[in-house]
Parts: sequence; C-alpha cells; structure tokens
Amino acid sequence: MGRFIHRGADKTPPPPSSDAAASPEGGFAPGEPHGGGGGSPEGGGRWKSALVMILLLTAVLTGLSLYAQKWKKAVWVREVVVTGNRLLSNDELMKRADGLVGKSLESVDSARLAARFAALPYVRNARVARELNGIVRIVLEERVPLARITDGGKVQVIDTEGYILPYRELPPPVSSLPPVSGVRKTRARTGRIEKADEKQFEVIKGMVEAVSASEYAGLLISGISLRDGNTTYLTAAGSPTRFIVGNDGNYKEKLKKFEIFWQKVVAKKGLDSYATVDLRFDERVFAVENP
Repeated sequence: MGRFIHRGADKTPPPPSSDAAASPEGGFAPGEPHGGGGGSPEGGGRWKSALVMILLLTAVLTGLSLYAQKWKKAVWVREVVVTGNRLLSNDELMKRADGLVGKSLESVDSARLAARFAALPYVRNARVARELNGIVRIVLEERVPLARITDGGKVQVIDTEGYILPYRELPPPVSSLPPVSGVRKTRARTGRIEKADEKQFEVIKGMVEAVSASEYAGLLISGISLRDGNTTYLTAAGSPTRFIVGNDGNYKEKLKKFEIFWQKVVAKKGLDSYATVDLRFDERVFAVENP
C-alpha cells in the first residue's frame, strides 16, 4: 500500500516576476520615472552653490578694485624710466619729465605725457605706463634717419618715411648719412614738421638703399643731386663728373655700371676727364669728355 506524505507550505516566497507591479514598500513599476514628476534636490543645490560662489567672487573683485584705487592714490612716483632712445640723450629726454618724481601716481596724465615726448622731431611714437611700484615708464620709438639734406647752406635730415628733421649730431653709424640736394618740401599733415615731395622721396630712398648695399660705390659716392626730367645725378669724391642715374629706378644696376666705368676708365684717364657719364641706358654708358 502506497504512502501519502503531506509536506507543509514552503515558507520561502518565490522570486518576484520582472513584470510585477511596484510593492507598497517603495518599488517602481517599469517605465515609471524615478523622480515621481518632482525636481532633483541635488540639482537645485548645485545651482544655489554656483550662485553663491559667483556673488562671492564678484564681491571679492569689487573689493580688490576699490582697494587698488585707494592704494594707487597713496603711491608716489619714485622713478621715471625712459627706454628706446638711441639718437636722443637721456639728459635731454629727462627734462621732459621734470617734476614727476614725488607726485601722486594717480595724478600722472599718461596721454598728455606721451604727447609731450611725441612732440620731439626725432620721436615717432611714445607710450607711457604707470607701474604700481611707483615707476613711470616711457617707451620711445625713434625715427630712422636716411640721408642729409644740404640745400642753401642749411643742413637737415630726412628719415625713412620722408619727414624732414632738424640737423643734430648723431651717433655712428647713423652719422655717415649720404648728402642729398634739390629736395622739394611740403607741410606734413600733422603740421609740425615738413615732408619731402613724394616722388622725390621715392628716388632718394631707392638711391640711398642702392648705395648702402654697394660696398665699393658707397665709398666713392659723395652726393645725390635731385633733378626733374629724369636727370638726377651722383657725384664722386674728388671728381667734377656728373654720373646721371635718372629718376626711374633700377639704381642697383646703374651703380654696377658706375663701378665698372670707374675701375676701367676713370682710374686710367683721371678723375676730371669727363663732364658727364650717362648710366640710364641698358648695357650702354654714354660719356662726354671735358674740353
């Protein structure tokens, strides 16, 4: 006879089905948003923290700015420093800064002080900086001399932009500027100083650059005479000859012909053998002898 065995109910509950609904204890049904439709407390806290930091940073910066302004008013100029000058002496420039040392740094008008230095003919540009350690720093950009103008017994200097400057003793190598005559002048737009005629200036600049690049011709050339009608000419040291180069450029090639003619002809026949030597034509040189 078979046995019937009765087992009690298993007290261990079966694992929940993945499709089961959320239990009252706080489970979530599939697809239900965890936030329950409400905003995240953590997100709101982060925004508040960022806002507080921004406000604090603004307050700190404002405080530092106010402190810097108050501190600057209490700073006095203890030194004036000028840099960038090569042609102008320190003593000459420091006269433009008389009375600054001992003044309140805040009271120094940078724009007015820069304009005072820029008014000097040999100064192209001036910048002024007030430093919190009590130093007023003036940075100069000087003009670059190109040639000496010798017209009517008056000597002047022309710079690389065509401005006519009063003559002054200049340090080497700037002191050995080639002399130029026959320069027409116009009033510069600034009204402070004169400027060379634009067309003539192109001839001057091209000729001076060619002479400077030629070691041999640079030793011989003693002057550049500007003339209209494409008849600008050079003169050489110790010779009355006019070496005609014209006004139409190509000066380096013309100087090469000048050097060859000087070495092969002038050196043999003498410095005063020719009245004119025309270098304007390609592959040809026309010379007119003195009577």
